[in-house]
Amino acid sequence: LLGLDLALLAKVDRATIGTLIGVDALMIVTGLVGALSKTMLARYTWWLVSTIAMIVVLYFLATSLRSAAKKRSADVQSTFNTLTVLTLILWTAYPILWIIGTEGAGLVPLTVETLGFMVLDVS
Repeated sequence: LLGLDLALLAKVDRATIGTLIGVDALMIVTGLVGALSKTMLARYTWWLVSTIAMIVVLYFLATSLRSAAKKRSADVQSTFNTLTVLTLILWTAYPILWIIGTEGAGLVPLTVETLGFMVLDVS
């Protein structure tokens, strides 16, 4: 719901908020489907779909929402920009950790993966 908070801060219209929430939900659900898939091809396919949805969400933040935030006060713009940059950085780490973790290529042990997701979740 971070996207919703940023959308409300930027004061975008309901259609933009609905699209943002819908794509965000798609990202989460397809990530879950990927994690629960039995074959590696299915896992990687759902990871790709989820990652594309994430890119769409981040694009919305960087374009439509940022444009709306520019019409607000300097304090709101500053807060929005800081939160957007943090979101871009932190959210980019999720698909990377997933693909190298136990659900993906298995390049890092479960403990490292779990710790990484825990840190990302509370950041």
